[in-house]
Amino acid sequence: MCKTEDRSQKTEVRSLSSVFCCLSSFVLLMGCATVRKGPGKLYIVGMGTAPDLITVRGIEAIKSADIVLVHDPQGLKDWQGFIGNKEAWVFPRFNLLFFGIDPNTVQDPSEKALAERLARARYEIVNRIRCAIEKGNTVAILEGGDPMMYGETFYLEMLPKDLPSEIVPGVGAFQAASAAVKMSPPYGWDTNAVILTMADWPGRVDTNEKLMETGTSMVFYTMHLDYPKLLAELKRHYPENTPVAIVCYAGDRNRQKVITSTVGSFLDEVNLKNIPVDKHMLLVGKFLTVGQARKDGLVSARKFIEMMRYENRQPQ
Repeated sequence: MCKTEDRSQKTEVRSLSSVFCCLSSFVLLMGCATVRKGPGKLYIVGMGTAPDLITVRGIEAIKSADIVLVHDPQGLKDWQGFIGNKEAWVFPRFNLLFFGIDPNTVQDPSEKALAERLARARYEIVNRIRCAIEKGNTVAILEGGDPMMYGETFYLEMLPKDLPSEIVPGVGAFQAASAAVKMSPPYGWDTNAVILTMADWPGRVDTNEKLMETGTSMVFYTMHLDYPKLLAELKRHYPENTPVAIVCYAGDRNRQKVITSTVGSFLDEVNLKNIPVDKHMLLVGKFLTVGQARKDGLVSARKFIEMMRYENRQPQ
């Protein structure tokens, strides 16, 4: 039985002793020994950046769910209209801490104990989801924004690969922030790409300054971003008149706010104390002012454009 769990949860099996694995698996597997009521399924549902930005497919997935899972009690309030009277589980996002690290390699005793506790908690969450699905229940994990952008798909990584599952994409902060500035980030006159990134962290190899060397458009997920450090790096790779924009509460019609500046003037013009720490995006690049104009006037794409015009031509 323990070996079965090892195969289905190979992402972290080396992170725990066999005792943890067997004990938690035994207790939870005993709870699965019931008559199935039909095929179950796991959904991970992108809830959008505002309650009215959820997709039709997302609504349908939640309606079909017997159980919903959220990452903090606030989610129960924010999405109460979708959850209704369904059974709801709350599992803290903090449980993701130490994911991918073998607790036995952690030297500090208190940190090691925490790593072991959180690894057990992840096993318990995943096994509880698996048991519910094997009983025939449909489980929906609700994720703010788009679950594929810094979401918690580790559930799927740890679950058996043949377990019925589906991820329902949502309107993420990148899409909502782009809509707020009304400019398309891939455009940039002589650039044609956008890099999505976040604050640097110890051990990261594709650091933000390395990415800046391309000179392309950049969009930052800004949780605890060190703005003085970031702006100093930007100034080394972008002209000081390069436009930047902060979008607060992207997608929220009542609270959304756009603040514009430049790489050179940002720290003087923007009062960071008035910016919500975990509810804003930073956009950097020429696209903010040049729009869809391209250096070659799209001439190199003429054949493609002509083909599309021909293919879509309506009969007279």
